[in-house]
Amino acid sequence: MFINYGKCGIGKINLELKIIGKCSRCRRGNAIINLRYAKQRLCKDCFNEFFVNRVRKTVERFRMFKPDERVAVAVSGGKDSVALLHALKLAFPKQDIYAFYINLGIKYYSDHLERKVIELSENLKVPLEIYDLRDEGYTIDDFMLTKYGKKMCSVCGTIKRNIFTKLAMKVKADAVATGHNLDDTVSTMLSLFFAGDFEGIARLKPVLKPLIKGQPRKIKPLIMTPEIEDLYYVALNDLPVQECGCPHGEFTPIKGIKRYLDMMEEEQPDIKFRLFSVFRKKFVPLVDRSREEIQEKVVECKICGMPSSNEICSKCRRVMELMEIKSGKEMKFEVSFEEVESMLREGNVILLDVRDKKEYDVYTLEGAINIPADEIERRWRELRKYRKTHKIVVFCNSGRASYAVTMKLRNLGFKSYNLKGGILSVQSS
Repeated sequence: MFINYGKCGIGKINLELKIIGKCSRCRRGNAIINLRYAKQRLCKDCFNEFFVNRVRKTVERFRMFKPDERVAVAVSGGKDSVALLHALKLAFPKQDIYAFYINLGIKYYSDHLERKVIELSENLKVPLEIYDLRDEGYTIDDFMLTKYGKKMCSVCGTIKRNIFTKLAMKVKADAVATGHNLDDTVSTMLSLFFAGDFEGIARLKPVLKPLIKGQPRKIKPLIMTPEIEDLYYVALNDLPVQECGCPHGEFTPIKGIKRYLDMMEEEQPDIKFRLFSVFRKKFVPLVDRSREEIQEKVVECKICGMPSSNEICSKCRRVMELMEIKSGKEMKFEVSFEEVESMLREGNVILLDVRDKKEYDVYTLEGAINIPADEIERRWRELRKYRKTHKIVVFCNSGRASYAVTMKLRNLGFKSYNLKGGILSVQSS
């Protein structure tokens, strides 16, 4: 079985699951997944049962919610949140569960994910609340105009956390579940440890109590689940999931830490579980005791009413800054083919084809160079000599993968533009 995740470009993962013997549990089915830390080889049915049971045990172990409570699940359309909603519904079929989706207004991406989330919620018969940032007069793309343009993941996270809390209060949910997995948690803990942000580590608990009475607690039912197993789960169950990476995903230090942990895991299969246990049982209690001595004042933001250490919360401050800039300025991310032709006449333009090489070899725009989207993180330095002297026009078939590459290059300081509608729009014109 082949698994292709993020198959249109950035964030692409290709895996092949082969038969590796008989299942360690049922002894009948063909094992295709090797859980080295558990010393088990599982068939599809036994892996599904193992996955759902672990979610159930995690919820029960950390007392994340009670049978009579309403649980809101933040669903992005990615593998982690999709696996979370599906497994929670199977683990607790009688639980009152809501799904939330925030349409961030990211071109070629957010609407695509919204369709996936709608399909999933309909299949599971879970009520879905959709919040569209465009109704508020801005999108995540717009923050490229601001000083947060190189920290898009941070500003996006701030906004989403605020809105998920609002939505949870709207439907009177007792808890908000997010898809943070074991790899996310351990890599973030290490990153914060290296940065000396010990209070940040203390906020990475399985259950985070609300700062203001009446607001929902935040829970992480996948906190004991390795990231790769979320991918196995959505693939084996053919769940609707995103087909490309976020255009604003950054080349972050945490990605490097994840790769380092993966290498350590080759020799120590349980290393991620052990690190999480040390942080949770030994380190976090020390930080909590020191925090009790200095009680930080928490108030309601005077604009949105969410908890904040200041009169105006970080989310509202960022939106206010954006609106001030947006009123007199607009950043151009895309160009039509007619505009590209005009740019080419002026000179100093590089055409970048980010499709697979076999598509590039069959047909491309004259003079274009080829770096496939799933190789851009590794090969972007090949373009470095053009950063100060050239404009780069990026294209793929439809414009979706190339838009993601365009945003990556913008964050790296390039004057990059996406060909609107992709090469298909050129062929059809």
